[in-house]
Amino acid sequence: MPFIIGENVGPYRLIEKLGKGGMATVFKAYHPSLDRYVAIKALHPAFMEHPGFIDRFEREAKVVAKLDHPNIVPIFDFSEHEDRPYLVLKYVRGETLKARLEKSKLTYKESRHIFRVISSALAYAHQESVLHRDIKPSNVLMEKGGQIYLADFGLARMTETSQTTLSGQMMMGTPHYISPEQAKGLGDLDSGTDIYSLGVMMYELLVGEVPFQADTPFSVIHDHIYSPLPLPREMNPDLNEDIQRAILKSLAKKREDRYENISDMMTMFLKAFDTLIIEHPSNGEAPTLMLKSDARRTTTQRPAAAEDPAVEVGISDTVIEEKTRKKGIPGWIWWMAIPALLTLCLGTMVISKALEPPRPNLISTEILTQEANPKPDPALGEIQSLNQLIRENPQDPFYRYQLGVAYLEADRPHLARDAFQKAYLLAEGNPEIIIELGDRLTDINIWTYAAYSYLMADQIGSPLSPEEMKNKISEALYYAAFEEFSLDVLSDPEINLDPSLRHLLEARRALLADRIDVAKRLADQVMQKRPDLLEVYLIKSDILLAQKRDKEAEDLLLDLGQIEDLPLWIQVVLGLQPES
Repeated sequence: MPFIIGENVGPYRLIEKLGKGGMATVFKAYHPSLDRYVAIKALHPAFMEHPGFIDRFEREAKVVAKLDHPNIVPIFDFSEHEDRPYLVLKYVRGETLKARLEKSKLTYKESRHIFRVISSALAYAHQESVLHRDIKPSNVLMEKGGQIYLADFGLARMTETSQTTLSGQMMMGTPHYISPEQAKGLGDLDSGTDIYSLGVMMYELLVGEVPFQADTPFSVIHDHIYSPLPLPREMNPDLNEDIQRAILKSLAKKREDRYENISDMMTMFLKAFDTLIIEHPSNGEAPTLMLKSDARRTTTQRPAAAEDPAVEVGISDTVIEEKTRKKGIPGWIWWMAIPALLTLCLGTMVISKALEPPRPNLISTEILTQEANPKPDPALGEIQSLNQLIRENPQDPFYRYQLGVAYLEADRPHLARDAFQKAYLLAEGNPEIIIELGDRLTDINIWTYAAYSYLMADQIGSPLSPEEMKNKISEALYYAAFEEFSLDVLSDPEINLDPSLRHLLEARRALLADRIDVAKRLADQVMQKRPDLLEVYLIKSDILLAQKRDKEAEDLLLDLGQIEDLPLWIQVVLGLQPES
C-alpha cells in the first residue's frame, strides 16, 4: 500500500516525500512525542513477495541500529505499515555528495576530508562486522553545519535476494561502484567490497568521473570484472604517483590484491593526499570559473526547487538533457519544432513509466554474460593524449581549452568546466588570449564558454572596439541560451553579466521548457528597460510563435530586418546573410 502524505505511519506523521530510489521511497515525518523530524524510508513493496524477507529485514535492521558512530546515519526505529516495512532514521538537512559534485569538482582538501570521515565510519562498522555494500556519493550526506554522514548502512544486505527463491539469479548493487565479486554474484563478501566501492568514489572525486561508463549497466559491470582501469593520471595530469598507486591498489580486480583492511587504505590515501595538497597549494577552494585566482565562488546557482533540500538515503537526481542550439538556424524556425518534440518525448516517457511494473533495482547475472564486449569510448584516447600534452606543457592555456572541448564532446560537462577554468587562469590578465579562446569556441559552436570568454575580456580591458565586443557578446549569449548548462556557467558573479542579458538567457530557457508566461514576462521587462538590445526581438518573436500568433511574429521580424546597420550575426539569424 502507498504511504500517503498527511497520514500517520505508526507514531510518525508524514510531512512530505523527499524522493524515490530503486529500493525505497523516503519521506520527511514528524514525531510528536519527541518533537523532532525524522526520515522514513519505506522499502519497495516488491520485496514483500520474497519468502523470509521480513525476518531478514528485522535481523539486519537490529544489527545496523547498534552502530554508534558520529558519521553514520543512525536508525531510530523500524516497523511495518500496512504490510510494508520501513526504517526510521535521523533527518539530515543538507545535500548528498552526488548533488555537490554536480555543482563543481571538489578541491583536494575537501576530498581528503570526505575520505577521512567516510573511511573512519567504515573502519568502525567493519570492526562491528557490518559491511555497507553500496558506497557511492548519493549515500554520503553533507549536513548544512558541516557534518558528514554515511547513509544506507545494511540496506543492500536487507534487500538482497540470496536467501529467496531468486537465489543465484539476481544480485544487488549500483553498477558504477560495484565490486567485481559483487558483480559476479559471489557470496562471503568481506571488507574488500567496501574498499573497492570507496576506491571508485575516490577515483571520481579526484578524476572527475567514475572509471567505467557505458551504454548499459551490464556493460559497466562487465568492465568492473574484466576491463583494465583507466589510469587516474591519464585522466587528471595534476595527480601524482602516490595518489595513483593508492587508487590502483583499492581498485584491484582480485580481492587479495587490495588493501587488507580500511585502516591500511586510510594510511596510504591520507599520506598521498598530504603530498598532493603540498604540490597544489592553490587548490584550496572550490574550482569554479573565475576572473582572478584569489576570487572563489562558494556556491553554484541551483533551481529554486533544489535549494535547502532535506536529503536522505538512496535518492538519485534526474537530469533531463536538451539538444544544443546550432549556429545559423533562425530561432523562429527552430522553435516551431520544439513543442511537438518535447511533447512526444515526454509523453513516451510518461506512458512507458506508467506501464512499467515497480520492482527493486536488481541486476541479472544471466544478462551480464550477453554483454561481454562493450564498445570502447572513442573520446578516451583523445582525452588521454591531451592530458599527456598538458603534463608536458602545463602553462599552455590552449591545451586546457582543447581538453574542455573534448570533454564536452564526450558529454562530460563538469570535467569540461574544470578544464576551461584552468585555461582562463593560465590566460589571466591577457585579453588577447582570452578573446582568441572565445573565437575558437565560436568557430565550433560552443557558445556558453565563448560568451564567458568575451565577457571576461571585456571586463579586464578588451583591445577591440566597444561595438565589436558588444556584437561578439550578444551573438554568443544568444546561442548560449540553447545550451543546457549556460545559466549555471554564466551565473558566475566574477563576470558581472548585465541583468537584462541574464533575463534574456532565462527567457530562452523558460521558452525551451514550455514556460511561455515566464518567458514573456522576462522578455517584456527587457524590452522596457533595454530596447537597444535587438536580440530581445528575436526571443519575442519566438514567444509569439509559441502562442500561435504567427502573423505578429512575422511582422516583428520584418521590422527588425529593416533596421539600419543591423549586426551581421542577427542578419544571419534572420536569413538575410549566408552563414560564414
